[in-house]
Amino acid sequence: MVLVSSAASAADPFEVFDQVSTSPAADLRPAMVCDAAAPSGPITLAQAVGRALCANPATRSAWLTARLRAAELGQAYSAYLPGVTLSGGLSRNGARMLPNDRSAWQLGLDAQYLLYDFGGREARRDAAEALLAAARASQDAGVRQLYLQTVTAYFNLLTARGAVTVAREAEASALATLKAATARVGAGTAIPFDRLQARTVYAQRQIERIRAEGQAAQMQGELAALMGDARQTGFSVIDSEAAFSQTPDLSVAVDALIEAARSRRPDLRAAEATVLAQQAGVRSARADGKPRLSAFYDAQRQDSGFLAAATSSSIGVNLTIPLFTGYRNSYQIAAAQTQADLAAVERDRVANQVALDVWRAYYNVKSETEADSRSADLVESAVAAEKLALGRYQAGLGILLDVLSAQASLAQARQTQLETRLGLRVARAELAQAIGDLSWDWLEPARQEGVR
Repeated sequence: MVLVSSAASAADPFEVFDQVSTSPAADLRPAMVCDAAAPSGPITLAQAVGRALCANPATRSAWLTARLRAAELGQAYSAYLPGVTLSGGLSRNGARMLPNDRSAWQLGLDAQYLLYDFGGREARRDAAEALLAAARASQDAGVRQLYLQTVTAYFNLLTARGAVTVAREAEASALATLKAATARVGAGTAIPFDRLQARTVYAQRQIERIRAEGQAAQMQGELAALMGDARQTGFSVIDSEAAFSQTPDLSVAVDALIEAARSRRPDLRAAEATVLAQQAGVRSARADGKPRLSAFYDAQRQDSGFLAAATSSSIGVNLTIPLFTGYRNSYQIAAAQTQADLAAVERDRVANQVALDVWRAYYNVKSETEADSRSADLVESAVAAEKLALGRYQAGLGILLDVLSAQASLAQARQTQLETRLGLRVARAELAQAIGDLSWDWLEPARQEGVR
């Protein structure tokens, strides 16, 4: 156990990997246990999100990138320790004048330690720390973006499945109308054109149902791809009505939400950390053109096999002063400064995008909330109109055009209600993502009291 502990400590003496999450899901779900089995049977939204966070290559890539930056930070820390080199050589020598072969060996120890380099070492350490912070924030942003994509794909699949149901109901209504028209034509109370028109509409409803089923199959594949494998589609989705059912607090001014987002959004934190890393790169480039002071110790022991063995050692300091580098350092500084300026521009772009995301999501939630409150009345009135039109036609009091128009309106009303209900929940997810509040609590409403 002591040997194992010592090996683990030696593998990460600076404990830089402790700064990286142990899971590709980052801090969103640190205790998540990933199941390698392909999803099958009914899955909830939480299960779909969990599967995506575990199996999607994007989260693993971001996690490995963060570990790479941690390793680079360890390399920067190593510059504060001396470098020790042990060298040795063994040879067998002989000559015609001295036919006796002889063995020669040499053993040397060399130690170097940087004393001062005008802040170059500190600048490289600061850059590595900032890049690690940027990588961690980027991982967090990527995880939450995948979270949102999975939520959207899940609700899109639910919408597509609902659209299939709506299409089948519309097809059944069109069939009932066709039968009613056929009966009236047979009874002589309607013209044959009614039957032809009803048959045309029925065929159209069949085509719409077929296309709806195809669209649902596509949505199934898209969700499966987000969960790691587009081929694994042997699952179904169920709507628990709990996830993203919370009503956000829209009484908060959008400007306040934008300010909150600027302190929460991980992608903006990543951009700001990248600026700090590039600014440290400027300091490092400036230090590269200045003197370096280091201490050294050297010890040698050699034996040629013919002469007496000799031992030598030396200790001292080295001062390296760059006199002329062909203007290389000047251009290095200019390049580093330009990269820092570009990083600052990118940070400003991300900040502007954050504000735009919040603005769009805020008013999208408001409009979807109001639309959802009207959808129930829309369906109720459309159902009543369809029943009345069909009843009048079957009784010989109405015309077929009224029936077909009422049925089309009912199908559209049901589709609108479906889209507004699920669209509202997607809008809530987008608002939570925009303000940096997209957490696991949205999938477990008992822990969430609304957007703050």
